[in-house]
Amino acid sequence: MAIKSADRTFFFIILAARAVVLSLLLLVAFVLDNAATQSHRLDIRQEWQSRLNNLNLRLQGSILQNVQTVWGLAANVAVQPDITETRFRQLASVIFELGPQLRNIGLAPDLVIRNVYPLAGNESALGLDLTTQGLDSAQLLELQTSRRPLFSGPITLVQGGQGLAARIPIVEKESDRFWGVISVILDLDRLYDTVDLQSFMEGGQLALLKTSALGTDSALFFGEADVEWQQPVETELELPGTRWTLLAQPEHGWPNSPESPLLTRSLLGFTVLLIAAFVYWFTRLLLRDHRMQRRFWGLFQLAPFGIGLYNARNKELIRANNSFENTFGDKARNLTFFNTAQKQTGSANLLERDIEAILERDTRFSGLEGYYPNKSGELTPILLQGLTLDKQNGEPVIWLVTEDISEQKEADRLKNEFISIVSHELRTPLTSIAGSMGLLSNNAAGELPPKASRLAQIAYRNAQQLTILINDLLDIEKLVAGKMAFEMASCKVTEVVHECLESLENFSVEKRVTLKAKHIHDVQVNADRGRLCQALNNLLSNAIKFSPEDSEVTVASEKSENELRIYVSDQGQGIPAEFRERIFQKFSQADSSDQRAKGGTGLGLAITRELMHAMSGDVGFESEEGKGASFWLSLPLTEPAIESATSTAAP
Repeated sequence: MAIKSADRTFFFIILAARAVVLSLLLLVAFVLDNAATQSHRLDIRQEWQSRLNNLNLRLQGSILQNVQTVWGLAANVAVQPDITETRFRQLASVIFELGPQLRNIGLAPDLVIRNVYPLAGNESALGLDLTTQGLDSAQLLELQTSRRPLFSGPITLVQGGQGLAARIPIVEKESDRFWGVISVILDLDRLYDTVDLQSFMEGGQLALLKTSALGTDSALFFGEADVEWQQPVETELELPGTRWTLLAQPEHGWPNSPESPLLTRSLLGFTVLLIAAFVYWFTRLLLRDHRMQRRFWGLFQLAPFGIGLYNARNKELIRANNSFENTFGDKARNLTFFNTAQKQTGSANLLERDIEAILERDTRFSGLEGYYPNKSGELTPILLQGLTLDKQNGEPVIWLVTEDISEQKEADRLKNEFISIVSHELRTPLTSIAGSMGLLSNNAAGELPPKASRLAQIAYRNAQQLTILINDLLDIEKLVAGKMAFEMASCKVTEVVHECLESLENFSVEKRVTLKAKHIHDVQVNADRGRLCQALNNLLSNAIKFSPEDSEVTVASEKSENELRIYVSDQGQGIPAEFRERIFQKFSQADSSDQRAKGGTGLGLAITRELMHAMSGDVGFESEEGKGASFWLSLPLTEPAIESATSTAAP
């Protein structure tokens, strides 16, 4: 239940992570889209602000340019206050040619308009008292004290239309007396045409207000009154005596999307999909990895064999599964526990092995057997396999797999007992049969017909082969059971080699293989001479059997400080790679088919290994497929000897 709850929690965390990431991606996409929209909107506003500022400058420049043309007339009146109407008309006509936006020019001595140019259409302006219509007391004071033009408007003209009034004060030059003003009226429609106001309004909306108060209808003097303004750009045109506010915005309002919405939003959508797909793929990997870890954990915990994980540095147990703990309890807390084992129950012989050193050489091993005490203290047959794995942080872990092979050992025991009983029961009658067939084949009971003699010889050879098989079975049973007696003594290696070569001379001649001894060290080893001959004969007979005709089998030795190795080398096909791991197992043959080319029981090498181990020696081989094999026997030296090398060859 706890595992299922943890799985549900992990799955919920993954789903929550996906939802959070997707939400964040959408939020980021929205923020980026909004930022792009705001940036585009700001660019458009800056563009419209720049256009509106330019319009303001053109309006102000046009107004001042028109008023500037009247300054010459004002200077003339200041010098000649009693200017005649004829002179006024002459000067005004010239001014009108220079100021096309001028509607009329009026002379107002004592602030009452006495002369107007042009008169046609402006007759109503004559006699207009500016103190009552156009100027208040504050403006009048401003004119007299500042002596600069004062503007007012837009104003509704008596003669019709709208205009902008400019009052230019005149002070008599000689007496410095305030004479009056020159009233200049600018036609706003002409002024709008001059600055191309209609062109500005194409694709946009524009309003001119006398003040900056947006909510006052009376303040609007240009533009539509029912426009819904949405944060328009604005600027102010300030003239002495009046102030205009200019408002502008695009016809359809400010943009609500980026400059290239399809491209921008497509890129944002693609990016969101790409990141979301990556997150989905990554979380799927996490889920799959989690499921694999749960399965692995289940296999680890419920495996029928023991699994122990050890720290490769201090050899301490990190974790063990149920089978491992049920077998060893607290006894196997350190890897060194497995370095010492007994060969079999009740045996005083110990197996000493350094598992750490084995793993340092090969990173893995398999097939190590031994009897180890279980958690109850009873010796239990255990098969060991192990390997070293490197973690990402660089700390290696040793996996040790232990298998209780008690049932296998019991089955082997029963099998060996059965083989022993059968072999003993067969040996006596088979010996009698072989002896009788030998006498018959040698005509000891009288001359046999050729056909009967040939059949007797075949039966005799088969009886001999069966005798060899039974002897091998009995030998391996005794060796495994530890019942074979060994008479250990010092024996000369050269004598043993020569004896073995002579015993197999006829077999080698029959197989057309040459036996040759090369550089045999004249030293003594501690062994059972007969059993050493048996082991060496097994290697020699195998080498002869698997050698091609007209080839050579050589015997040589190699001595180290405390050990001697005897090598038997052939020129056959070598040992197949798939057969090398089980070559010393019982009944193992490279060709296990019913019609194999070479005969044999498959017990020779297994017997050789058991014989050498019983004499504190060892057996091994070196082979390259297609280039022959070289088997060796190793034994400890008994005493230093003077080296001499002998060479013997048998045809």
